[in-house]
Amino acid sequence: MTKKLILHLNKNIVGNEDKIQLALASILAGGSILLEDHPGTGKTTFAKLIAENLNLDFKRIQFTSDMLPSDINGFTKYINNQPHLQKGPVFSNMILADELNRGNPKCQSAFMESMEEKSVTIDGTTHKLPHPFFVIATQNPSDQVGTYPLPESQLDRFMISFSMNPLSSKHEKDILTNQSNPSTKKLDKVHLEELMKKVSLVQCKDLVIDYIQSLKRQAGEIKFDVILSTRTLLFAVQISKAYAFLQNKDYVTFDEVQKIFPYILRHRIKNFDSHVDIINYIQKEVIEKVALPR
Repeated sequence: MTKKLILHLNKNIVGNEDKIQLALASILAGGSILLEDHPGTGKTTFAKLIAENLNLDFKRIQFTSDMLPSDINGFTKYINNQPHLQKGPVFSNMILADELNRGNPKCQSAFMESMEEKSVTIDGTTHKLPHPFFVIATQNPSDQVGTYPLPESQLDRFMISFSMNPLSSKHEKDILTNQSNPSTKKLDKVHLEELMKKVSLVQCKDLVIDYIQSLKRQAGEIKFDVILSTRTLLFAVQISKAYAFLQNKDYVTFDEVQKIFPYILRHRIKNFDSHVDIINYIQKEVIEKVALPR
């Protein structure tokens, strides 16, 4: 089923097969995704197609500087003096938080509760969100006008981050040719929770966990400040298991860890020069400097 899903997504999201697998692995591991790139690079389309093909209830929230927390969570309205909850768009299985860093700090703080607790507080009352619940957030480069920096605590709640791959001339032509005729083929229903249970059964041995810890220690040695929490290690184990599952393995190898770790670390490095290839930097300064355990 996962192979069919990946093939189907590849037909609609050209030139990004590696990113499709990363995104699916993150979702199967129960994590949220941060897409960082310039406007017009296909971030929104990518997120929408992932949600549609996983048959998840999907809502899009466009973050702006003047929005209020109630625009996200909802509010209580009174009818005949009786309180009634007017649910906001956050009450969905998958949220596309578009241009998250254009939202003001109050809205980002309100949204962070939904990411961490899978619930929201409205007028002092806590309401559970639908299960499962995922966030795919897009973020514009911080040097663009009208953006607010995301706080470290919020960044740390994203399992992975990545940018879309630059398109070759052939892929650009494919998009232009198929613009008016996108694939409308429907896949069989994906039972996401079933797949997530199978992912939880994938084995991650102590030797692999030791290797993940070594990567974390090496990441702390680079010249930039890095957000390195216990959550980072948990995410690394969870998404490694999901990525192994997508490769039809029932155990995690060092190979899966090496492929996913740069994308876990990417948004946790602070004050990094945006003009430098951060994935390549992590590969050279972290992955290649840690010897594989024997």
